[in-house]
Amino acid sequence: MILAVLLIVEAFRVTSSVDLPNFVVLFADDMGAGDPSVYGHPTIRTPNIDQLASDGIRFTQWYSAFHVCSPSRAALLTGRLPIRSGCAGSGPTGGVFINTAVGGLPTNETTIPQLLKPKGYATAAVGKWHLGQREEFLPTSRGFDEYFGIPYSDDMGASAWTSETGIPLPLLHNKTVIEQPTNLGTLTQRYADYCHDFIERNKDNHFFLYMAFN
Repeated sequence: MILAVLLIVEAFRVTSSVDLPNFVVLFADDMGAGDPSVYGHPTIRTPNIDQLASDGIRFTQWYSAFHVCSPSRAALLTGRLPIRSGCAGSGPTGGVFINTAVGGLPTNETTIPQLLKPKGYATAAVGKWHLGQREEFLPTSRGFDEYFGIPYSDDMGASAWTSETGIPLPLLHNKTVIEQPTNLGTLTQRYADYCHDFIERNKDNHFFLYMAFN
């Protein structure tokens, strides 16, 4: 995660404004390193991930900054350990922002899109945010031009797919709730469609796309 930020900084140092790279970050919850077929899984087939590995660089060693939602996302987007960004707790699920949390990723933390915006990048976050659901903590307040997704885990909001009986799970576009409860049966495809549309709209510009699966 820290490496991701260092690679972006290095890319700025060695490239001109004409050939700055585009970034697509795919963040998967509850996915083991050995789950894709390119990493040796005997029964799961992941041809698209395998193609990305074939066309790019395949890393064989990785350490996550934390094992649960909010702290790991904070580390990826800031390049800092959760204990330093205020997103770590004392228990196994410490640092996870619940659906009624009043806090979020501290506003004095700098995110990757905030570093990229001065370089003229278009930025978008798609998927599960889970770094604070109040307006000041949402993606569009943290360097992203646009956002499409759910503000916390799908099991923290009531829907036809969970046993939760509290607040119906909201789906947001930027800062506006556009569906509640969220239809989880079609959500993954809608995420993919939004990502495709964002890339098409910005294919002639520099862009940073952060896709965080539920």
